[in-house]
Amino acid sequence: MRRRNNRFNKTWAIATSVGAAAIAVAMFAAYRSTLNRLVPDNKSATLAASQQTYTFSAPESSDVPVQNNVSGVPKDDTSSGVSVNSASDAVPTNKPIIADVGNILPVKGEISHPFSNGELVKSETLGVWKTHDGCDILCDLGTEVKSMSEGVVKEIKDDALWGVYVIVEQNNGLDVQYCGLAKELNVKAGQAVKQGEILGKTSDTNQCEILQQPHLHLGVKQGGKWIDPMSVIDKHE
Repeated sequence: MRRRNNRFNKTWAIATSVGAAAIAVAMFAAYRSTLNRLVPDNKSATLAASQQTYTFSAPESSDVPVQNNVSGVPKDDTSSGVSVNSASDAVPTNKPIIADVGNILPVKGEISHPFSNGELVKSETLGVWKTHDGCDILCDLGTEVKSMSEGVVKEIKDDALWGVYVIVEQNNGLDVQYCGLAKELNVKAGQAVKQGEILGKTSDTNQCEILQQPHLHLGVKQGGKWIDPMSVIDKHE
């Protein structure tokens, strides 16, 4: 019985040793495999570095400029404040171009009261300080008034202050107002007119400027805002 127990103990010890050795070998193999994945050799590292691609971009809808110190990356022109790659800087195709030049003078004469550009000036007739949102062109009563450019008669009014006036919506994007006309007009609302076509004649219906010399009050709007009428007149006029 003792011999049988000694033999069993020896067998158990040998098996235990063999098992421990196998476990140690397996753990070492796993360690080497993991290490090889974490630390590539020099040749593999060089190849990976040569094939690696870097992408630099600012967050969408961000005011942060592109890194200007990175070679080969599109840069913001920080000196001018304009991004050279901004999508908003792209010129849209087939965008209508509004031409605000090439208009003729409706009457020939000197400018007695220019456009005040929002500044207050004293009205000779009303005696109050107000903006002058047009220009006054001196001319005799009864002078024919021509359309500055082609368009459509948008509106005709007989106002207590400005008298009879015609508004022409021009094809070049301008709304032109001719004030102080006689009641007998050559056009009607909705009528298409050509450049140089006679709209009517000047008269003394413009009561808010009646103390001035006879003239045509000319007002021009662009995008709903008053602008200087002389700024859109052809310089050869």
